[in-house]
Amino acid sequence: MTDMFTHYLMVTTAVLGVLLLLTLWNVYLFRKRTVGRIPDGELPMISVLVPARNEENTIERCISSLLSQEYPKFEIIVLDDNSTDATGSILDRLEKSEQRLRIVHGRALPRGWVGKCYACHQLAEQARGSWLLFTDADTVHEPSMLRDALELAVSRQADLLTLIPLQTMETFAEKLILPLLHFSAFAMLPFYAVERVRNSKFSIGIGQFMFFRSAAYAAVGGHEAVKNNLVEDVWLARKIKEHGLHLVAADGRPMVSCRMYTRWTEVWNGFSKNIFAGFNFSLPAMAAVMTMYAALFVAPFIVFASGIVRGDLTALQASLLASQVVMNYAMRIVLSVKFRLGILSTILHPFGVLGVIAIAVNSWRWIAHGSGARWKDRIYAHHPASAPATEQE
Repeated sequence: MTDMFTHYLMVTTAVLGVLLLLTLWNVYLFRKRTVGRIPDGELPMISVLVPARNEENTIERCISSLLSQEYPKFEIIVLDDNSTDATGSILDRLEKSEQRLRIVHGRALPRGWVGKCYACHQLAEQARGSWLLFTDADTVHEPSMLRDALELAVSRQADLLTLIPLQTMETFAEKLILPLLHFSAFAMLPFYAVERVRNSKFSIGIGQFMFFRSAAYAAVGGHEAVKNNLVEDVWLARKIKEHGLHLVAADGRPMVSCRMYTRWTEVWNGFSKNIFAGFNFSLPAMAAVMTMYAALFVAPFIVFASGIVRGDLTALQASLLASQVVMNYAMRIVLSVKFRLGILSTILHPFGVLGVIAIAVNSWRWIAHGSGARWKDRIYAHHPASAPATEQE
């Protein structure tokens, strides 16, 4: 039994070593790169498209930052997606004083569509730009964002450029859970393959910043092609690669920031909406990944601590477990420094992972055995035989 346990620890240590190397490689790939400057006269028209539902606390700051862009040719179109708060009245007020801002009041959500997908679909119908930027209402953009994003996309020959924004986090729940988005991506996904391997499984999409060539967006069928997906950003990124087009993911911190959630209930509900859907509603797939998370990112801390207390570890076992703990922390520290994620989530790393596992279980419970995923006063139920998600009024 001792030999089996030691062999298990050796395998786990080796796997964590590979993940640490992958994390370091991914961080290196996200280094700052020099891009060519495009003369003002050659800059294309950009349509900035913002879906907004019940965003009264963030929408004005977002739109103000977009209106401040140092870019000569752009339009901003915001869709009020049947908001039940003051979002619509705020947008109507802003439109009266800004010629570059156009407000669209959304149509009723048809059956078979997810709310955000239908909102983005309506926005795309109104857009005139040769580039389309879909961005969320809880983002804030630097004045140089449009030019920087366009020059980056052109220099990398991107058909879809998706950016990882600077995450603004204030509450304990945000600081504990949100940095695990970066950890999951950079420890598990080879970003070299995202840009250079055609297989669509190597894809990432960040809904806060999806910047398309309009021709590429049309070629993949736009949001209508993913109309019933709760994680439409990832599935759109996959569509880009399925059509032989070029997907690029990059560090967007100098361009855009975002505060995704403001309290624990939003963190819980937001990720409960997405996690099970992100596994395409496959319980075996989600269970396998969550089991791996527990084995790699939680168990080493528990087993090492309990073994030290009981004093029943061999020297080799203790050194292997200590190495596992160190590698877990090394990955978190590197990502925290690179993306300015703070120290709290790093220190409480195993507790954050346990939180993600609990949210994943709730995500499955909501969709498979409950009323459905809940977000923005809408409920989405899973129907495997037809559409993954539909609205229940």
